[in-house]
Amino acid sequence: MFTRSRLARGVFATLLAATALAATACSGGGDSDSDASTLSVQLSFIKNTQNAGEYMADSNGHYEDAGFTTVNLIAGPTAVEQSVATGKSTVAMSTAVGAASAITSEKMPIKIIGSVYSKNAFTVMSMDGPRAIHTPKDLAGKKIAVTAGTAQSIVEALARANDVDPSSITFVPAQGDTSILTSGEVDGYFGLATNELITLTQAGEKVVSLPLADNGLPLAGTSFAVSQDMIDNHRDELKAFLRAEIQGWRDAIADPEAGAQLALTKYGADLGLDEKKESQQAKDQIAFIANSETEDGQLFRLSDRTMSDNIASLKLAGIDITEDDLFDMSLLDEVYAENPELAESAK
Repeated sequence: MFTRSRLARGVFATLLAATALAATACSGGGDSDSDASTLSVQLSFIKNTQNAGEYMADSNGHYEDAGFTTVNLIAGPTAVEQSVATGKSTVAMSTAVGAASAITSEKMPIKIIGSVYSKNAFTVMSMDGPRAIHTPKDLAGKKIAVTAGTAQSIVEALARANDVDPSSITFVPAQGDTSILTSGEVDGYFGLATNELITLTQAGEKVVSLPLADNGLPLAGTSFAVSQDMIDNHRDELKAFLRAEIQGWRDAIADPEAGAQLALTKYGADLGLDEKKESQQAKDQIAFIANSETEDGQLFRLSDRTMSDNIASLKLAGIDITEDDLFDMSLLDEVYAENPELAESAK
């Protein structure tokens, strides 16, 4: 069962060097700057439905129409930020937390140029009953399972955003196994509404979900991270990528089952994915992609308010960064100005 949180997968600092080599091997060893017709996208996780838009962009010819003759969708998990910082991939699927951590802690010259999940899918799950976590106030005195990386700091930020003392929470290593929650070993489990919550619910468990985005911690989820060098010197290439992505995700939103089937039968065919779960994820994730966090009708383009809210949330997590250091929405601004029909079709 693949139940590991994407948040945990973004910033394994101790594996940076090794994973950079792995990314190089997966992409054929070439530098993304060497050939503008080659697109290498470092995914954050296995090839499941969370990348339905990429599968649609590839299968429906949008990448090819944008000028990319070779497309490498590189499976994770790996240190995605390192992949783009070193030029081993054109774009990497990061998060606001993962990219901000890499920028501030590792001094990586990267930025987010758009967010697929403009609204994060992070949630604290608990079993229905007397120990259920219905509100952030219920976090006090509870045992919460978290995966490695920055998961604990995000739950602590959720607590601070709601005037709960983080020290009142006991954190337990989750190791990607939700049985720690269903067995009663912990009171809560930090994960994803588009992954673990679906799996638990479909297994017949009565789960209470406390979504972070609706409880004072708006953070961008899956996001396009690129190097500053790519922004400065390969702007047209990135804009072509964004156009193809917008079209691919429009297709995935219009026909979520088609995206799920591509994961099941083509891109992740060898992974033994669960069809029922993948189909549900394809539908559920739409709410995190097309919502009020973006500019009107503009997929991926975070609004000014959303970016400001992200910076405030990151500060609660102990990450001090400015909007200009983390985000660059100018490429999307140009894409939508040059192709206004993309925004109209996304409404």
